[in-house]
Amino acid sequence: MTFRELLEKYKNQTATPEERKQVETELEKYNALTEYLLEQDVDMEGEDLAGQQEELQKIDRSMKKRGRRIIAIAVVIACVVMGALTAFQPAISKVIWYDPTEQDFQQYSYDISCHLAVLAELTMPEVQMESVMITEKGWGQYDLQVQQREWSSGEYLWEDGTVTRGKIQLKSNVYQYSVINAFSRGTAEFGNSVMTESAEAKAALADLPEYLKMEAYVSLGKDWTMEELENFAAQQDGYLGWVGVRTSPEDRQLLPLMGFDADSSGYIWDHVDEAYPFYELSMHEDVPLAEAWEKHFLALLQYSIDHGDFYARLNQSNDHGSTCQMVQEYVTENGVKTYGFLYYGTPAEMRKLLENEDVEGIYVTDYQLRVPGL
Repeated sequence: MTFRELLEKYKNQTATPEERKQVETELEKYNALTEYLLEQDVDMEGEDLAGQQEELQKIDRSMKKRGRRIIAIAVVIACVVMGALTAFQPAISKVIWYDPTEQDFQQYSYDISCHLAVLAELTMPEVQMESVMITEKGWGQYDLQVQQREWSSGEYLWEDGTVTRGKIQLKSNVYQYSVINAFSRGTAEFGNSVMTESAEAKAALADLPEYLKMEAYVSLGKDWTMEELENFAAQQDGYLGWVGVRTSPEDRQLLPLMGFDADSSGYIWDHVDEAYPFYELSMHEDVPLAEAWEKHFLALLQYSIDHGDFYARLNQSNDHGSTCQMVQEYVTENGVKTYGFLYYGTPAEMRKLLENEDVEGIYVTDYQLRVPGL
């Protein structure tokens, strides 16, 4: 009888006592073998887990080592990039943002000096723009020092400014426009007149000592052509300064007032004159003065129009280019004419100009002592 048949009788409870004992002996052997085999499987699984853990540790160490290499390479690349940016920062920033150190016009002067000189001559009767000193601070930032000279005293003034990524910020003192109603007919009537009429002015001047040198806005009762202004200046003993130009109909308010300096003093921009003929009056002394004045004013307007992008960067007068375009159209149609001018002279010289029937009066803005020998 097979063990399977014995086991079946054991399960059916038909086995004899001897057969039951034989089956139970065999089952005990089976249980012992099963326990042994289970113990062997656990040991093998433990060995497999230990191997897997060791392999994972190797992978982890490899990943950490690779990560350190990547970090080291990234640090080196960052240092190289930062070094390159620092070394080439001036060149990079000048490509991205406006560069006030441009010297396209003259070798030894910044273009910004010429831009501001044109703005000052056209709109600031009492000062002359001399130069601009620039300190580069990095990444599109610059410190400016703007030098101006007062026509009356001859004193030099320094004002600060900045350029920050293309935006130009100048102190308000740089923009020395004239008083709106300095002339009786410069623009539409605005507030009370500051002019002293001729008769009253002559009486006041008669009591003043001759060692005074005065600065005065002279108002005309009618507009003069440049030829009329030239003839008048030739008969006077004083000094003709800034000349106001009619830039719009008399009843229209167009500010700031515009004009030009009748004198040719100051820095000579000969290369600018090549591009804008009559920009420099001193380079055209063979031309009749009236014609030179007219062409000089037109040259200043054209220069401003062509460099409107620069003036748009200013914190004031940022519409200067477009304003000059309107003025150019007006004077092209109506001619370059004046309603008044700035004049420098002694009391006697002032009284002499007041004798002209077209002079309505004067507005004195400054005076200086000119004592001979002192």
